Amino acid sequence: MTEPVVVTTVLRGATVLDGNGGPPKSDQTIVVRGREIIAVGASGRVDVPSGAHVVNVSGKWIVPGFIDLHVHFPEDASVHDAMLRRFLEFGITTILNPGARPGAGVALRERIRSGDVVGPRMFTAGRLIDVAPENRDASGWGADTPTVASIQREVKIQSEQVVDFIKLYAGVPPELARAAIEESHTRGIPVIGHLEATGWRDAALMGIDMLVHSGWATPMDEVISLDDPSTASDTEWYMAYAEASSGEKFEALAAALVANDVLVVPTLAVQQVSALGTDTDLLAKLEPSLAPEADVPGWWGEGWRDQHPYYGYESEEEAEMMATVYVPAILDILRAYYRAGVRIGVGTDVGNPWMTPGVSFHHELELYASAGIPLSDILKMATRNGAEAVGALQATGTIEAGKAADLVVLTADPSLDIRNTRTIESVFLDGELVFER
Repeated sequence: MTEPVVVTTVLRGATVLDGNGGPPKSDQTIVVRGREIIAVGASGRVDVPSGAHVVNVSGKWIVPGFIDLHVHFPEDASVHDAMLRRFLEFGITTILNPGARPGAGVALRERIRSGDVVGPRMFTAGRLIDVAPENRDASGWGADTPTVASIQREVKIQSEQVVDFIKLYAGVPPELARAAIEESHTRGIPVIGHLEATGWRDAALMGIDMLVHSGWATPMDEVISLDDPSTASDTEWYMAYAEASSGEKFEALAAALVANDVLVVPTLAVQQVSALGTDTDLLAKLEPSLAPEADVPGWWGEGWRDQHPYYGYESEEEAEMMATVYVPAILDILRAYYRAGVRIGVGTDVGNPWMTPGVSFHHELELYASAGIPLSDILKMATRNGAEAVGALQATGTIEAGKAADLVVLTADPSLDIRNTRTIESVFLDGELVFER
């Protein structure tokens, strides 16, 4: 049997931002043999193997493949391939599905691994685990687990399905969250929380691994300095929300997140669009023409071109507060987490309205920049932190010898303007050229 030919490719002359948060390194050479980076360093000091295919990338910038930590797929498999290709076109080489619809979790991950479909390397939770109130129907892609025994049983079932994560949803109370986290960790599976009934600080102290949605659909009352948030007026609540990131309760929460090494995935873009859901300029920025068709079952619903489906408030006062107080406050919250040393990743909540695959990721990075986070740290969050979060840092997330050649070649400098992450010329996944503009 003939041995497969292993191709050696040399990318020579680019400026490299390796994902570790350090300064850019100019005039670098990256040697890729097969799937793996075998050398990286200053041009002239790196040996170029005889017969290698040498690509001159002088005047370009190379960053690690991006990692989107919050991607949902609809059940309709007819759009999966197109979504996966779109992620690659936007430089996203690794994705995490934190809560999978039937056929769009482990099954899709295995299609990618087998080569049946080309897409980013994928990690996935199973169906979300919840204690659903009567007004929320999660049947089909959620498990209702109202007892310790039922939540432990569901974790066992998902473990046997070989999920990468367990996902706890809004209705899970503290006693069941604790049982689920303990059972999952016993089985070696990390836990993600989209929580409401359980507070973030409690979940951190229980040892949860990842928390999503830093200021939306989460128990923010736990950091608001009001005697009784439930009786406050819209104005009182939103003003307290705007001040939360500088308060003692928030400080205690951030300290618990740091002490227990919990990764936070803020998903700012989905919060922004739900708050500003009649803003046609914002919709245009998210390029919905690049998303799957809106009539895909379980996708964006009706009327999304005129108004975001989540948009709608009880009073004009509340709508005004959302735009002028809430949106700036979610940026303040991210900035406060960053300054406190909380580990942060990047995720978009693709699958929700207006969250166009690929486009929304780069928009998310722009929101991080508008929160005042240094661009080198944003790139680290979008690459290295993501790889660490999914347990793949030994394989990807940074540009280093011995790691997979997940590389994005840019035509403009992302260390000067985060919007330059959109200037993608080519994308390599496991050393293979998967997109070239």
